[in-house]
Amino acid sequence: MALAVRYWDFHDRYVVTVRRNPEYPINRFYAHLIDPFFTKWAYDLNLSPNAVTTLALLSGLGTALCLLTGEYLVAAILLQLHHFLDGADGNLARLTHRCTPGGARYDRVSDGLVRVVVFASVAWMADVSWSWRIAFVGVLVLDHLVVQNYIAPLTARVELERTRWKAWFLERGLIPGFDHFTLFFLISAFAVIGRLDLLIYTGTTLKALDLAYRVWECAPSLRPSLSTSMRSRRSPSRSTSGPSSLITGSHCGSFRFCGPAP
Repeated sequence: MALAVRYWDFHDRYVVTVRRNPEYPINRFYAHLIDPFFTKWAYDLNLSPNAVTTLALLSGLGTALCLLTGEYLVAAILLQLHHFLDGADGNLARLTHRCTPGGARYDRVSDGLVRVVVFASVAWMADVSWSWRIAFVGVLVLDHLVVQNYIAPLTARVELERTRWKAWFLERGLIPGFDHFTLFFLISAFAVIGRLDLLIYTGTTLKALDLAYRVWECAPSLRPSLSTSMRSRRSPSRSTSGPSSLITGSHCGSFRFCGPAP
C-alpha cells in the first residue's frame, strides 16, 4: 500500500494534467503507468519536448530497421521504447509549460512516419502470402481514412448511440477498441517469438472487426444528420437586404493541442 501511494505521488508530480477520459486499455493499464519514469528522465536531463519526440522518432525508425534485418528482439524493445517516449514528450511539454503548435505538429508527423515504416516493415518481413500483406496494409489505410473523414467529423457533431456493453466500458473510462498502440504491443509480442505471420493474421482480423463495428455504430447517428443537412440545403434563407440567396456554412472541427500530445 505504501509503495502504491509513493508511486501515485510520483506519477502526479510528472503527469500534471489529467489524461483524456476515456482511454484505451493498453494506455491506461500499461503505457501511461510507465511513461512518467521517462518523463522524469527527460526532465532531469533538461531535454526539450521536441528532443524527446525526436528520440521517439528514432526509436520507431530503428524498429523498422531491426525488423528488416531480422533483429526481432531489438525491434520489439525499440517499439515499446517509442510508445513510452511518445507519452513522455507530451507530459514534459505540459510539465515545463513548453506547449507549442509546432511541437504538436512535429509529434503528429513523426508518429505518422513511424506507423508507416513499422507497419510496412512488418508486412514485408512476415512469412505470409501477398494477399495477406495487402490486406494488412489495406485495412490500416482504410481505417485511417474512414476515421479521419467519416467517424471523427461525425462524433464532433452528434452524440453516438452506444450499445449497452460499450457504454459499460466507457462509463469506466475505457475505450473497448483496437488502436495502433495495441497493435504496436502485439507487434512486439509476436516479434519476440519470431511469428510475424501470426501477427498479420491476428492484426488484420481484429482491426477489420474494430473498423466494421465503428462504422456500424456510427450509421444510426449519421442518418438524422444527413436528413438535417439535406433539409437545410433545400430551404434557402431569406435576406432582407436584397434578393433571396443561399447562405452556406461549414462545420470546422477544432482540436486543441498542447505540445506533443501523448
